[in-house]
Amino acid sequence: MSRNKLLTLLLLAVTLLSCSCTQDFTTDNNNAHKTDTKIKLEEDIPDSEENKTSITYINPLTGLETREDLTHKRPVTIMINNIYNALPQVGISEADIVYEILEEGGITRLLCVYNDFEEIPEIGSVRSTRDYYIDVADAHDAILVHAGGSTYAYSDLAERNTDNIDGLYASQFYRSAERRKTMSKEHTLMISGSGLSEAVSQYGYRTDSESPCPLSFSHNYSAGTDVATHISFPFSIGYNSNPYVKAFFDYNEETKEYLKGQFKQPHIDGDDGTQLSFKNVITLTCPMNIIKGDPLGCIQVHFTGTGTGTYSVDGTYREIVWKKPSRDSAYTLYESDGETPLVLSPGKSYIALVPTGTDITIN
Repeated sequence: MSRNKLLTLLLLAVTLLSCSCTQDFTTDNNNAHKTDTKIKLEEDIPDSEENKTSITYINPLTGLETREDLTHKRPVTIMINNIYNALPQVGISEADIVYEILEEGGITRLLCVYNDFEEIPEIGSVRSTRDYYIDVADAHDAILVHAGGSTYAYSDLAERNTDNIDGLYASQFYRSAERRKTMSKEHTLMISGSGLSEAVSQYGYRTDSESPCPLSFSHNYSAGTDVATHISFPFSIGYNSNPYVKAFFDYNEETKEYLKGQFKQPHIDGDDGTQLSFKNVITLTCPMNIIKGDPLGCIQVHFTGTGTGTYSVDGTYREIVWKKPSRDSAYTLYESDGETPLVLSPGKSYIALVPTGTDITIN
């Protein structure tokens, strides 16, 4: 082989080898880039619209799944008028928890607890608060929404520095012209979810919760051993005895929830005609008394220390125990032994604080 041919072949081999190495290097870098892109895409998956529809969170006030992360969101509690002449209320079926407690004059009011409240069109009618409703609001680390209050309530709001929105002063409240056609003015004060959100922002209130919900939920909850397909109890104390003020619940086997009634008729949300329904029905008995010498007959509710109650779920019930160390602390529910924490079924809850000795009928 001539020298020139040999040099030509050697040059060709070097060129081919160089091209092969260059190609391999480029391919490796392309693969590395593709790998980086894949990792980035996997990291981006939670932000995709498709994945957003599959992510679920848990509402701490109900134990139910939700599309929004409400885990650390601070709830609001709203004082709702519950006198017969003010029915129907509006927006109360949207509440996660509904408390009902006796007031002076033999009437009750509702304290509705909301977590995801911003989109509710209208809530009301809103009425004045009492000092013991502040105890319940503080137990949830909630913002209290009301329209006025007793002298005891205003004293406690100032002393405890409870975050509150008062309908007597906040501009976001309004009078319902439609309700005004058939009701007295005091039964017409309303607020919307967007109005509440605006008020919370205006007052600069904290929106992150600093304490957990006092209720615990799990799908591994236990039903009771005794039948509870119908529940009823009056709200009365001393001269306020009024058999007409009575709450009652009928178990719906199809929905596995309790339908609430009062004033001898279904308890309806006037927004859409929905009857109030609850997965959990709880009564907590505690000492109550009329304040001696109070000109209005205001009452004291002693929701501190230890007391008993009942828990109804799935057409069954059992005895329970509650403990609340102080007025501004949370409370805890226990099984009848007073030691085992009570676990509720996921769902909405109704909780009544009733005077010790109340005749609670469950059958």
